[in-house]
Amino acid sequence: MSRTLKKKKHWSSKVVECAVSWGNLGDFGSVVEVLGGAELGQFPYLGQMKLDVLVCHVGKLPYYGDVLLEVNGTPVSGLTNRDTLAVIRHFREPIRLKTVKPGASPAFFSKRFLLQLCHLSPTCL
Repeated sequence: MSRTLKKKKHWSSKVVECAVSWGNLGDFGSVVEVLGGAELGQFPYLGQMKLDVLVCHVGKLPYYGDVLLEVNGTPVSGLTNRDTLAVIRHFREPIRLKTVKPGASPAFFSKRFLLQLCHLSPTCL
């Protein structure tokens, strides 16, 4: 007897996009903590946020722990934390963020994939 397998949704269908601004309170890093990065074997993800300061213009605000995929159309997965913050600082507000909730395990790269990325990027580690 065969069972019918339930098709799982692809993770890309769960990507959330939002446009956020934070007023005149310095840079994005002073309002939203960006954690992780390729140097730690992780995708960049969002940490603590000052929700009373952030304003969401389009979409809905991301949550703590959401994996950061793009900033204004620039992919940041595979970048170090420092490079991710540099990409964010490059743009004026409001900035568009693409995020996705992490899967069952934290957003870790495999060691082999990280080594391949580091060979492609001169700024890695």
